[in-house]
Amino acid sequence: MPTPPKTSSSKIIAAARDLIGEPGLDELTMQAVAHRVGVRGPSLYKHFADRAALLREVETAVVADLEAVMIQVPPSLDDLSALRAIAAAYRTFAREHPATYSLIFGLHSGDAAAEQARRRALQPALQRLESYLGNREAAFIRARVLTSFLHGFVSMETAGAFRLGGDIEQAFQAGLALLLCDTARK
Repeated sequence: MPTPPKTSSSKIIAAARDLIGEPGLDELTMQAVAHRVGVRGPSLYKHFADRAALLREVETAVVADLEAVMIQVPPSLDDLSALRAIAAAYRTFAREHPATYSLIFGLHSGDAAAEQARRRALQPALQRLESYLGNREAAFIRARVLTSFLHGFVSMETAGAFRLGGDIEQAFQAGLALLLCDTARK
């Protein structure tokens, strides 16, 4: 009878995510992950071919977690309020998980599962933008602009790059207002 596994893919992914948040992505090794889950290094290769394969799975899991926080926006909200809530959820997620959040745009592995997760994560904002703008093509363009703004803003915010003073929350809200204003509904 084969011996039961001492760990699982989900435990390995969770350990890798924890380690990315501590010493950082560059310090993540298969040996460190193995130590974290209490197995010998070679045991990980039963679950993942290599570090890159593990990181692709971590990337997919992080994108799925981002989607999970963005879909919690109450469906009863009007489109504009929902878009603001989605943006706030995105920002909160990135601020609470800066190291793993950076994988979303840092790795961009091109893995089919990660790309599918990205598409699902974009859906809440894209659907609300389409409803708000009344045009699917305009919604897709605006979704790209909104994603660029959110990523740039939270990346600068988590890096401590807003050092010139002023109210950061006010700046965030002003940026959203510009992106979502009625006069830009084209």
